[in-house]
Amino acid sequence: MLAALFFALPAAHPAVRLLLALHIAAGTLALLLGLVPMLGRKGSATHMRAGRFYVACMSTVAVSALLLCALQPLQMGRLFLAGIALFSFYLTYTGWQAARHRVGALRPADRPLAAVALLVGLGMAGAGVYLHGILFGVFGGLISLNAGLDLRQSLRPAAVAQPWLVRHLVRMGGSYIAAVTALVVVNLGHWLPAGAPNWLGLAGWLLPGLVGRFLIARAVRRYRPAAQV
Repeated sequence: MLAALFFALPAAHPAVRLLLALHIAAGTLALLLGLVPMLGRKGSATHMRAGRFYVACMSTVAVSALLLCALQPLQMGRLFLAGIALFSFYLTYTGWQAARHRVGALRPADRPLAAVALLVGLGMAGAGVYLHGILFGVFGGLISLNAGLDLRQSLRPAAVAQPWLVRHLVRMGGSYIAAVTALVVVNLGHWLPAGAPNWLGLAGWLLPGLVGRFLIARAVRRYRPAAQV
């Protein structure tokens, strides 16, 4: 009975509409909550409380994205956005664990999650090569790189882990970039005027990452001395 629902529900189905509303609400709240740790005082009670809610919202975004992909007719766009949601959740979770446990590497308990993320990334990268989809390949490669390096480092205890604070900054910042990228991509068609040049669409994909990487690098330079104390 349940199996018959997979890849079968139209967009107007109540279950799909409910999941979509939950997905949008959780994503919007996550984007707002993410600003609190970024702009507020680091390590404060407000920072930690907002961070926990951010993790909960990003978890909801990932689960709802996967369900929306699984319940509706299969499309490459939905697969791609589900992959980005999983990537964002993986970065969120590992960044949160870095701060929660003061560890600069993947914990053994989190290896199964990293293995799943690696398989998803390899699948996206492979689809990108097969379909000549550059963005599929790029994001699949990023997922594979992060998860693969985590697993490699976790399985080699002698490897030198990065400071936990640096890992926390990079991972949480990366998850926010992925969430912003998904928001821009989904809405870009509504924002751009008819007949807009193709390069504007590509800029929508790339600009959040470029700006975000600059801000993350600046934050790492600022807080690295404290992380090494």
